[in-house]
Amino acid sequence: MQLLWRRIRGEAHAASPSYNIESASRLSSNFGDASRDRTELVTKMIDSHRCALLLRPQLAKDIEASLLKKTIEQFRRDASLIPSGRVRLDRWRVDTEASSDSIGSTDLFDVDALYLDRQAVTNEQFQHFVDHGGYEAESLWNTSVWPAVKEFIDQTGRNGPRFWSQGRYPESKATHPVVGVSWFEAEAYARWVGMRLPTDAEWVRTASAPIDSDGALAQRKYPWGDTFSHEMANLWTSGVGDTVSTLSYAAGDSVSGVRQLIGNVWEWTSTSLQLWNRDVLVPISEPMKSLRGGAFDSYLESRATCQCRSGESPLARRHNIGFRCAVAAHDVAASIALVTDTSTS
Repeated sequence: MQLLWRRIRGEAHAASPSYNIESASRLSSNFGDASRDRTELVTKMIDSHRCALLLRPQLAKDIEASLLKKTIEQFRRDASLIPSGRVRLDRWRVDTEASSDSIGSTDLFDVDALYLDRQAVTNEQFQHFVDHGGYEAESLWNTSVWPAVKEFIDQTGRNGPRFWSQGRYPESKATHPVVGVSWFEAEAYARWVGMRLPTDAEWVRTASAPIDSDGALAQRKYPWGDTFSHEMANLWTSGVGDTVSTLSYAAGDSVSGVRQLIGNVWEWTSTSLQLWNRDVLVPISEPMKSLRGGAFDSYLESRATCQCRSGESPLARRHNIGFRCAVAAHDVAASIALVTDTSTS
């Protein structure tokens, strides 16, 4: 288990794409009496919002009960439970009779229960990843991009988001969403905290909160309803002209309590962008990842709905793109139930 916790500290990084947490958990007998070190490490991980990693059953079983409870409390503050169910996604259609971003037919998807971050990942949260050597940990990164990670630098040439300086975020923007990060940087951060990027279907289900009635789905146009209001989201017409804190616009929360799914920043998803010509997929010349939600500089309200999406190269590091993380409910359910059962018995 010492090896496992050493990896979590950042020396080998337990959230590696190829990491076998089952094998590492068998080292628990080597934990010894280092309870003070363990408590300190767990506390630091909670403060770094790495609770989803701690709640994997193989790790949670070795955490002292009061600390595990604290981990769950922080996790529930950070993430909302999204119940399983169906969701309808509109296709992007391209043909000679319609514009390139017009809506075509729809697809239905079954979505398993998941937890999704209540707010987009902030500069302050991403700073923990940078400070703990996230850019140097090869095991966190997609193998296809690892040689290019050294090119993900800030304005002063240090590893970090594009618009940072000297490896630090702008002092006034601690709780603003981190921007200037590629899809690969978002993916690596998500692994570091024991999570992943949400799929398109998961994102849209969270935002639109479908109601399934007699086989038909009723879905909201916006997370708060079907009518746009500038009090609900930060778009170009709101007049702000920049990102705002992820704590702002509480009135625009989704049914499940997820904030700023519309506006402030576009959000990376794990889904590759697809375009359709009638019922035929249109080849795309280079990889593109789907973006959801619109941003502070989205000019039209119709470009910032639960269904609207855009796309970008996974290498893009734009001023208006951020992300949030997800984890399957079944990956952490056993650990949460462990504390819940104990507290109610």
